[in-house]
Amino acid sequence: MKTDYLIALMEKTSLLVMLFLLISRLNTFKSIFEKEKYSKKDLAVISIIFTSLAIMATYNGIHYKGSIVNTRIISIVSGGILFGPVVSIPAGFIAGAHRYFIDSGGMTSVPCFISSIMAGILSGIAHKKIPKSSRAFWGILIGMISENITILLIYFISKPTDLAIDIIRAIYLPLIVGQLGIGFMVSIVQVIEKDKKEIEVRKKAEITSLQRQINPHFIFNALNTIASFIRFDPQKARELIISLSTYLRHNLEFNDKPISIKKEIDQVKSFVEIEKARFGEKLKVIYDIDDVDVKIPSLIIQPLVENAIIHGILSKEKNKSGQVIVSVKDLGEKVKVSVEDDGIGIDDKVIEDLYSGNMPENKIGLYNVHLRLKLYYHRGLDIKKLDSGTLIEFYVGR
Repeated sequence: MKTDYLIALMEKTSLLVMLFLLISRLNTFKSIFEKEKYSKKDLAVISIIFTSLAIMATYNGIHYKGSIVNTRIISIVSGGILFGPVVSIPAGFIAGAHRYFIDSGGMTSVPCFISSIMAGILSGIAHKKIPKSSRAFWGILIGMISENITILLIYFISKPTDLAIDIIRAIYLPLIVGQLGIGFMVSIVQVIEKDKKEIEVRKKAEITSLQRQINPHFIFNALNTIASFIRFDPQKARELIISLSTYLRHNLEFNDKPISIKKEIDQVKSFVEIEKARFGEKLKVIYDIDDVDVKIPSLIIQPLVENAIIHGILSKEKNKSGQVIVSVKDLGEKVKVSVEDDGIGIDDKVIEDLYSGNMPENKIGLYNVHLRLKLYYHRGLDIKKLDSGTLIEFYVGR
């Protein structure tokens, strides 16, 4: 009999763990689990997830002589060990109350209600006191302690005593062994955190790579342009030196920390002023910038503008001028950033290569921007070939 219930409960535990694994793979929830700090909204979503899993576990439980053998405690403790009391205490209280009201006359309903709340409190307290590396072990231990509280309460509260003892003998081992499921649920989130750290390492490597790609030809051409202005327009030469200084300083300060979009636009303007000095009337740049206060990864917009000028405008027929529009629009919850040119238009093969990760070396700047945006926002560049020119967009969440 005990073996039958043990096998049945392990199946229920496996189902719970598998369901949580599927939930954790959804981008909406995965992006929350990857964060180092959680907002109130994030914690509310996480609490709903673990509360729902705990309630589902009760419904999916095994009935035995007035008791319901289930995996409710696994969800409550996992939420507390991983995310703290803000998640586990509401989950423990709501799931415990649910367990009580669906079987309010049952002899184990009160013990289960109390132990659910205790599981939420104990795991929430343990969250801040134990190292991350030990969460799986302590989660299993607290799960076992919580279920022992359930058993003790059944023994002392539930009547008749003979029936209570019979229930305890049948369900004790399955409940205790089932707590191994906590270890699996904790491990799922730890794997997500590990993947995030690996992404961060890749991100830093890509940022370092991009930082080293300050085009030496641009510097050389900029200095030649400044030298030519020194002879007939010293004031313009001074302005270009300031623009070049701003451009270089921005590149040298380049790191993986987000910066104000206003600072990024200043970098773009410094770059554009030098290019306009080089190409004169051939190049026109329009800025359509809303007053927004958001942060974005550094050196994101300038490579897009550079790409529009070099591969769009300057590739047009000789003596034909071109226009680039740099736009930052406030859409409420998001900010849309776009760079549009009326040049020759991007090749469809380039768009295909970018989305497939097979970019040629002369377009590596565009690909790096696309990849970094995906790492930060899980969505890269949207590129459209227009009837005349190219439109590149991306979105920044607030």
